[in-house]
Amino acid sequence: MVKRSRRLVAVLVSVAGLVIGGTVLAAGPAQAYGGDGHMDVYQIGISFNCNTAAFCGSENLGGFWGWGELDHNTTTGANTGDAQLEGCGHNGQFSGASHISVDITDWWVAPGSAGPFTFFTNEVDTITFRGHTDVQTLTNDDIGVPAVAGHYSTQDIFGFTPPPGVSAQIQVAFKPAH
Repeated sequence: MVKRSRRLVAVLVSVAGLVIGGTVLAAGPAQAYGGDGHMDVYQIGISFNCNTAAFCGSENLGGFWGWGELDHNTTTGANTGDAQLEGCGHNGQFSGASHISVDITDWWVAPGSAGPFTFFTNEVDTITFRGHTDVQTLTNDDIGVPAVAGHYSTQDIFGFTPPPGVSAQIQVAFKPAH
């Protein structure tokens, strides 16, 4: 009986190995963002935190964090993208967690709040806050993000060194099409 169980386990392990191996070998390349390398891609990460009541006010504690991608199709000239943002407020009117899903229908670079090379978008935002969902369409929106690859600190963004518990960070990466 023990020999039979061992043989059954060995057969099952062998079959599982063949199935997994066949699946891996049959799978095509991953279709990740950026059109499989055929688009210019900007990736943006943001983090804003304000956890010092003396600086932020007791009603404005919390932060928001997110990731976004802006694609430029070098063949068609289309500029599209998407972003996912999360927020959490403590105390006050905006206490609770929120999520914003952004569908960017067009983007461009122009002088704006982040300097001479600032991202602007036309977008549709789906906002979920405390169980309620709202959809907003924004046009000609200065998103406050530099269109230059690099890391931007609170000092870079707002022009001052923040007190402890306050931080703003933006990371912009660019990958050209190949």
